[in-house]
Amino acid sequence: MQHQDPDAQSERAAGQQRSKVLGLLQSAPGPVDAQHVADTLRIHVTTARFHLTTLEDQGYIRRGGGTKAGRAGRPRLTYEVAPKLDYADIVSLFAAHLGGTAEEREQRGLRIGADLAHRVRLARRRDETTIADLVVATLGELGFQVRSVLDSFGEVTVQICTCPLAQVAATAPEVVRGIQQGLIQEVIDLNADVIGARYRAAVTPDPRAGSCEVSLVLRPGA
Repeated sequence: MQHQDPDAQSERAAGQQRSKVLGLLQSAPGPVDAQHVADTLRIHVTTARFHLTTLEDQGYIRRGGGTKAGRAGRPRLTYEVAPKLDYADIVSLFAAHLGGTAEEREQRGLRIGADLAHRVRLARRRDETTIADLVVATLGELGFQVRSVLDSFGEVTVQICTCPLAQVAATAPEVVRGIQQGLIQEVIDLNADVIGARYRAAVTPDPRAGSCEVSLVLRPGA
């Protein structure tokens, strides 16, 4: 029987809870404080402050205007969603208007990902000489957090615990799958002679864990 890593379980639970905190702020009519978050989600106020600080550090929320406390003292610290142009929102809109079948949308996502790899200069000659090192370095540049890398009989599986397209993956997984696969495949193809073989990438996004886990499988092949 396979046992899950306790640290991985804890990380997943924290991601789910943080997603709920962000959702609460997104639906709130105005800035809220840590006590409101704690009371609404039935968590300790210290835990609420931790998630709010983390979300602020990640750029998802910002501090709102302080409100006066009920008695003498410093104003309560409040938070609100940070207004910003998030490329995940842009992708989500494109996904909603792409039309066609799921297979057609995935193929369009592949082309978008391949073009994007060149646009942001991911698709270039690199120094890594193994497929695992190449993919991990590429994902690191994209801001993904790699949880584990498993090399078994030439097939490499990379588990990613943070996906910036989590919200899009919940409603249009085929588009996210296509974009991610197109990005990685373009880098792999450009460096096939350096790593000594051709690999095909297969991507499976899973938005259910709050922070979107992604399984990337790399198989040798033409």
